Amino acid sequence: IKADERLNPEMMNFNWAAGAECIYWFQPTIGFGGQLLYWNAGAKYTGEDTLTKYKFSASTKMTYLKLPLMFYFKSYNRYYPNRRTRLNVGFGPYIALLNVNEVSDGGVWKDTAGNLVSSFGVSGGTYSSGLNNELTGKINGKIFNPIDIGFVFQIGGEVRLWKRTVVSLVIRTDVGMSNVENTKGLKIKYDGVDDPEDFNYWGGLYAKYTPLTDADKAAGIESNRRATKNFSVGTFLSIKKYF
Repeated sequence: IKADERLNPEMMNFNWAAGAECIYWFQPTIGFGGQLLYWNAGAKYTGEDTLTKYKFSASTKMTYLKLPLMFYFKSYNRYYPNRRTRLNVGFGPYIALLNVNEVSDGGVWKDTAGNLVSSFGVSGGTYSSGLNNELTGKINGKIFNPIDIGFVFQIGGEVRLWKRTVVSLVIRTDVGMSNVENTKGLKIKYDGVDDPEDFNYWGGLYAKYTPLTDADKAAGIESNRRATKNFSVGTFLSIKKYF
């Protein structure tokens, strides 16, 4: 949101996910299965305006219902078949459905003394901005796309607790391939205004997907945003039961 070269995204954002997993093993080392996960995602931005010295902070919070379909591999030692520890590897594609009712997107400006100068945000299809959110309106679409697709890769180990029960800990990365932001032109109808207007949320110097005019190009303004994709790295702890 309104992020150009003056503002830097934070290096890390900590979230969590949880769900269930089912695997069918074709043989002792190779299997195929799926996961159903409740997945939190988002980003944070902080920075300082080089002109006004105002401090800026913003965040986006999203929740997905994620379905990875994965191939699994685990090590097997023919000389020690009852060994309690094994290597675990998994990889495959995923599809994720965004809960649009749980999306929140916004930020604030503060002066050098820490006083609030302005704020803005989108929750669902409602937009608000101003010192006291006095400017509000309804958007005719969603600023984020409802579906995300990508790939998963994980590696770790498992320890057998009992004959049919193991505990597994893996390091996992999820790499999104699709643009999560809606780049189509949207309209907004401000409260108290009869006619809708173009939703130039990222207009002017903060051009995101707003087409550049000849005047913009002459002024040296460039389209400064690439596609926004989900990416995460973390650990998953699970308890598995063999049937």
